[in-house]
Amino acid sequence: MANPPQANNLPVNLLSLDGGGIRGVSELIVLHEIMVRVQDRKNLPELPKPCDYFHLIGGTSTGGLIAIMLGRLELSTEEALAQYKAFAGHIFGKKNRKSKGHDGAFKATTLEGEMKKLLQSCCRDPEALMCGDVTRENEMGRAFICAVPATNMRFPRVFRTYKLLGNSDPNCKIWQAARATTAAPTFFKRISIPGVGGIEETFIDAGIKCNNPAKQVREEARRLFGENRTVGVFVSIGTGHSGTIGLSNPDVFQRILPSQLIDTLKNIATDCESVADELASQYGEREESVYFRFNVTHGVGQISLEEWKKISEIVTHTKAYLQDSRISAYVDSVVQRLCDPFSHSTSVSLALLCAL
Repeated sequence: MANPPQANNLPVNLLSLDGGGIRGVSELIVLHEIMVRVQDRKNLPELPKPCDYFHLIGGTSTGGLIAIMLGRLELSTEEALAQYKAFAGHIFGKKNRKSKGHDGAFKATTLEGEMKKLLQSCCRDPEALMCGDVTRENEMGRAFICAVPATNMRFPRVFRTYKLLGNSDPNCKIWQAARATTAAPTFFKRISIPGVGGIEETFIDAGIKCNNPAKQVREEARRLFGENRTVGVFVSIGTGHSGTIGLSNPDVFQRILPSQLIDTLKNIATDCESVADELASQYGEREESVYFRFNVTHGVGQISLEEWKKISEIVTHTKAYLQDSRISAYVDSVVQRLCDPFSHSTSVSLALLCAL
């Protein structure tokens, strides 16, 4: 077994995962490379899991689905990649495409079914709760996903795998959280989740508000661990640079989907990179920084959200990106901080991280 850090006073490691449909594979490939290098550096007999090295994992849309897999279900990157591939063909295949685009272009029941199969395999309970009976020896592996209420999209809502003082959000089932964070209006119908007194709220994918949830991750960490806690590393992973997020066959989708829903796609990619650029200017992108942004620059961003048959292309482009000497050095810096939390001189508190 791998030997992850144990002490509860270590600097916290944060992981933020963007939305981006099938391109979430790119995030997993980047993270897999990080974990492989952790294994090599520590001479571990087996591949370590992200839940043993990151204190908090937050994601939106496909990034939210990955956050659930890695945090709540404690999958390795290898296991998550295999599951992601299995999901893709069923969810985005022709058989799952709806003839009419009301409530999305694809059947949400298929996504629900695939998620419940995974939960049966991992938890032996397809109705397991997000904040369930999870016992860990340390503070590692906590996760949350973002969604927004369909009737008030100004403020993203957070569904957590842990308890937080002052949190009034419902402790829903894992599959419900997965549906909420992936309920992009263009793809899947919205989901209603019972809350206080059994009153239902309807949620959609938070990608139209915070497709890059890095700001939510840092604020959630401050609330969870306290503003005086120092930061070990803050990793943000995207799903590929893209001018606008597109669909593989826009003419078909425009015939079956309302035009205003198509228009929402144009704002999502802009949100991702504007947040990334803002954080890069605040923290600086250099090897001695605590903040590291990984986002494939060529090839991946041009692949449409539902083009599941192009997974191998996504993998190829991402591996090429990781071979760049500058990017590889960033990966090594992240690995050093994960393996030896006190190895770097930079000391940044969560209060300072959120204030910058």
